[in-house]
Amino acid sequence: MYNKIFIAIDNSRHSNFCIDLGIDLSHKYGSSLVGCHVYDALLHQRRFRDMEKGLPPQYQEENVLQRQRDLHSTLINQGLKLISESYLDVFKKKCREATVPHEGLLLEGKNYYEIIKELHGNRYDLVILGALGLAAVNESVIGSVCERVVRRIKTDVLVVKNKCLAGKVVIAVDGSISSIAGVKSAINFAKSFNLKLVAISVFDPHYHRVAFESIANVLSKEAGQVFRFKEQEILHEEIIDKGLAKIYQNHLDRVNKMAGDAGLDVDTVLMDGKPYDKILSYIKKENPSTLILGRTGVHNTNGLDIGSTTENLLRLAPCNILLTGGSLEAKLDMTIDYAEFQVPSDKKETMANSRESLLNENGFLRAVKSDQKTCDKPSMLKQVPFWTQEAQIQAEKIPSFIRGVVKRKIEEYAQEKGCQEITMQIVTEAKALFMGDDSLHHIQAKRNST
Repeated sequence: MYNKIFIAIDNSRHSNFCIDLGIDLSHKYGSSLVGCHVYDALLHQRRFRDMEKGLPPQYQEENVLQRQRDLHSTLINQGLKLISESYLDVFKKKCREATVPHEGLLLEGKNYYEIIKELHGNRYDLVILGALGLAAVNESVIGSVCERVVRRIKTDVLVVKNKCLAGKVVIAVDGSISSIAGVKSAINFAKSFNLKLVAISVFDPHYHRVAFESIANVLSKEAGQVFRFKEQEILHEEIIDKGLAKIYQNHLDRVNKMAGDAGLDVDTVLMDGKPYDKILSYIKKENPSTLILGRTGVHNTNGLDIGSTTENLLRLAPCNILLTGGSLEAKLDMTIDYAEFQVPSDKKETMANSRESLLNENGFLRAVKSDQKTCDKPSMLKQVPFWTQEAQIQAEKIPSFIRGVVKRKIEEYAQEKGCQEITMQIVTEAKALFMGDDSLHHIQAKRNST
């Protein structure tokens, strides 16, 4: 699972937790550990230059200043290097005693920058970082180095807040690729360390109610008629709220199936509310050792480094946090069976003949983008197609009250053709076929009836 693990070391309490957890993981997965410490001699030299103007007059002559600079630079460089090597000696000693393969890495420069450069330049399967470092104070929730590194790398990251990896592991699931990658990691963790696995999924229907109440307070009577406020409100209450519950329960059902296939039992928890708030409350009540999260969720947009729910939990959850799904390898290694979400075989002929498709109530997950650019035969299709960026932009132009239905119909059209990717061409073809779809006209008529 993790062949090579990077561990950031600074001799802090959390750093020592990281070493212990790294050794535990190495024992389970045969991992090679790389302990890294970064020291910044130039920072001290700059600070010394800043203080020169405050030195006594006898030290202000240029030749005297230069001599002091050279002396200070030599002492600082040698001293910091000796201290840093001592930090790595602690790591090496623990690894030798535990008989795990390891190496020490000493870097000079700005800590977070050098760590990021190392992680970008070399392949690591997991990064272990302490949530806090030596400069932490009581009010700190996450250190600047940890946060900067987490945001700028794509490798899976274990953010360590305690050295415990026992009892219970919780996986937060929202149907995104990142969260499903997290499910795979959670199952592996649970089996390897004999942990209790709990999958939690939270949907948020309350936002829609709050939004509509806010809109109602600002819309004029004329604007309300144009917006058809009452109809939109009914649509949300009767379709969206109930639909969200079913969708997120389906996510949990998938986790249950994946765990069952791996020979593992899993408890599932479905809640409604603000996701990070509900998950945080559950974490504080149940005290798991580790919470596993996708870096981003179902609302991810291009370039997003970390989702808002993940960011809040990274800061506030008191347990260890494993962030998954950021690397390309994690995305390409998806082996989920989507057969239960395909169009039933007895309906395929009807779809081909009448050009009408069934509403896929379960199809919120997006499949992994494949390098394959052409369509396979329908019999080879195993996943819900991936939307290209251009196709997604085009889909956003569809009126919101019918967008979800149309997008799922396009997906089913692509499935019928055997396509693993929804392109602009697929969207255009599907929309042409749907021009005579009675179900879409029925929704339009209902919207216009008030």
